[in-house]
Amino acid sequence: MKNTYTQLIRKEDLNTDVCVSMMISMYFGIEMQSALQWSNEHRYTELIKAQVMIEQGKSEMLITKLYSGTPIGMIIYTEADDQPIRRIDALIVGRRFRGNGIGKMLLRAAKGDRDLHTFAPAVAVDWYIKNGFRELDRQANGTIEMTTAAEDKDLTLNYPLPVFDQLDLQILRNVKHMH
Repeated sequence: MKNTYTQLIRKEDLNTDVCVSMMISMYFGIEMQSALQWSNEHRYTELIKAQVMIEQGKSEMLITKLYSGTPIGMIIYTEADDQPIRRIDALIVGRRFRGNGIGKMLLRAAKGDRDLHTFAPAVAVDWYIKNGFRELDRQANGTIEMTTAAEDKDLTLNYPLPVFDQLDLQILRNVKHMH
């Protein structure tokens, strides 16, 4: 799509760029509720995990914006510890911008010279297949494990995990207590 650019989000942007907060909230707050019926607690926990992973440099986030500054798409991905493969943790394109190649552009940017791996909601499986993924396994949580890796490639994957500090743990305890 013309008149767009993609920006790598730095950890300091997490708390200062309103576009970052908006896209993360849209994905974890709206899309996952709609696609997988995640509870408020689960959505907030996953949002905190994603932010911690970015802050710790374990995950990267890209945002696509219109030149006017309006955010229209986002992808968060994590590099496997032991293989040249990246897990897509979150991918969203604003509804009114879908069908313009933004998601495909974000996939290409995240892929680089690596294969990709994800757990896609059922509503997105056809889109992923059109973009070079294949199904691996259906998960109990309603997602479908997918990859761009060749069928003969070993997919025993190890990804880094978030390390929560005391503030993160307190926030997570508070969210749990609210429910």
